Amino acid sequence: MILLLSFEPSTEFDDRPPSESSLLAPLNRTSAPKFSRQRCTRMSQANLRELEAKAREYIQGCYPALYPILPLQGKGTYLKDVTGKEYLDCFSGISVTNVGHCHPKVVKAICDQASKLAHVLWNNVPMILLAEKLAQIAPKPLKKSYFCNSGNEAVEGAVKLSKKYSHKHGRVGSHVLTLDHGFHGRGGVTLTLTGEASYKHGMGGFADYPGVVYAPAPYCYRCPAKYPQCNIACAQKLEDLIVHHLSPENVAAFIVEPIEGEGGIIVPPDEYLPLTQKICRENGVLFVVDEVQTGFGRTGKLFASEHYSLSPDIMTLAKALGSGMPISAVMCSDDINTAWEAGDHTTTFSSNPICCAAALAGIEVIIEEKLPEKAASTGRYILEGLMEMEKRHNVMGEVRGKGMM
Repeated sequence: MILLLSFEPSTEFDDRPPSESSLLAPLNRTSAPKFSRQRCTRMSQANLRELEAKAREYIQGCYPALYPILPLQGKGTYLKDVTGKEYLDCFSGISVTNVGHCHPKVVKAICDQASKLAHVLWNNVPMILLAEKLAQIAPKPLKKSYFCNSGNEAVEGAVKLSKKYSHKHGRVGSHVLTLDHGFHGRGGVTLTLTGEASYKHGMGGFADYPGVVYAPAPYCYRCPAKYPQCNIACAQKLEDLIVHHLSPENVAAFIVEPIEGEGGIIVPPDEYLPLTQKICRENGVLFVVDEVQTGFGRTGKLFASEHYSLSPDIMTLAKALGSGMPISAVMCSDDINTAWEAGDHTTTFSSNPICCAAALAGIEVIIEEKLPEKAASTGRYILEGLMEMEKRHNVMGEVRGKGMM
């Protein structure tokens, strides 16, 4: 669901960060912060219709059918369209702009780096500094980073690395386990890993990567076994698949979102992820955590893995990593990194210095402005209110989430 709340056009914008009390206040504001006096040129309805016609003429039809606005400017949590109308962007640029649109520190980092060096094949300074920062803040033992351009690429890199590691240690590693209702991307491997049929309609064999096996999601609301008396049956099913159906040496990895995003914000029971990590470790299966959507503060922790004290073998990052710029990462431990050989994996725009500079600045903003803590407190307020509504309205099935996710 995409939520956009519209406001009347304005000419100024308040650059001051919101106070914690304002974040916790009831969400019943009727006016938006003002955009700067450096105003964008408004278009007439005729101009807008002309652009919409050009979009239909020249843009491929694979993009999602979204609410029909044409944003021209973003500031903080607000967007302004080409006609001057303003919107509260509850979509966060598809979970990308966790620090807000056009945060001054991120904009400066992008401009400064663009004036120095746009792209090279070699290692570059922002790339090295970003890798160091991620090693400092990520769950242990994650230390080494590979940078690419999207969550899809990061997950494919993680699968490739898992299979390389499995082969290095004399295992077959032909299978990768994933969950029902999970979402990991729209490429060949990643769309196969995605456990939702709606994304695969009309794809033929494209979404049929060999060796992918689905385990039941920890979706307590829909599960007939009923938590907690189920004894975490979904985790036991994962173990059955590894030990009794596939055989451990044939399984390279289990990839899981800490909270299934596209699948419906499915928050697992507290025991599920630690238990599945333990099952993987006992059977030599790599435990891969997909934090593409959950990473960088949205759930009330810097990484959702922290809620469950996880220590992943591999972790994928994207979306909010770049604060609006296209960058993703595959992180792994020193041990897992030994599976790679020079030249095994790269892409043309891997480790782009402008994107790395933006990511580094964005991470600093997230930490300095305590955005995970604010997401936790604001999310708690919203969830408590929704849970009160749930008690009063039978049509509400289940309220779930963590932080602002």
